[in-house]
Amino acid sequence: MRTTRSFNRNVKTYQRDKPQQRATGRTFLIVTEGEKTEPHYLKALRDQLQLKSADVEIVHPKGTDPLSLTQRANALRENRKVKAKNGFAVEYDEVWVVLDLETANHPHRKKAEQAQSSKELFGILFAYSDPSFEYWLLLHEEYTTSNFADSAAVEKRFKSIHTDYTKGNWKPTQAFLLKLPTAIAHAERCRQFHEESGGDGNPSTCMDKLARHLNEAANPCHRIIQ
Repeated sequence: MRTTRSFNRNVKTYQRDKPQQRATGRTFLIVTEGEKTEPHYLKALRDQLQLKSADVEIVHPKGTDPLSLTQRANALRENRKVKAKNGFAVEYDEVWVVLDLETANHPHRKKAEQAQSSKELFGILFAYSDPSFEYWLLLHEEYTTSNFADSAAVEKRFKSIHTDYTKGNWKPTQAFLLKLPTAIAHAERCRQFHEESGGDGNPSTCMDKLARHLNEAANPCHRIIQ
């Protein structure tokens, strides 16, 4: 139940506001594997969409393997449910885990499969990138399905375009964020390529799904994708 949020809305508010101009009011918890690169991007996107930090919480926990990340996300979700039940918060509408799959034989892959198949962790969404988050960044600039040996290879490719890129310190500009529609189209096209060709998923990403959900949660006049 979402009593806290509805308590602050009255009839006059609904009469005064134009429904098509209001944000959806959806709340997100996003747990990231990366300590800086992913949070920097997600916070910049959140700010660009003018979403509140209280509605889009971005957390980087200590344990960063897929299973630990997902378990932490679940613990935060359950804790939020308790607070909501006591009237101190509202439950998260969506809980996401942002992670890298790394190379084909990397332990991350098996733990990611375990996390997604766990009944305890049911309902948590995954925005994974294969092999790394930098592939999602690269899709803002170009489309490629060329196999990458590892995350360092993706970083090198992205740095050939953004020479100022340094892992952990680079922050996207507004001009970069406004290329979101291009990145989403490229990500969808890449997944279709692997489905049709029987590819192994390297490279690919599901970050576009999370980005779409955040965009849709924003006030229409602040959305990048209209």
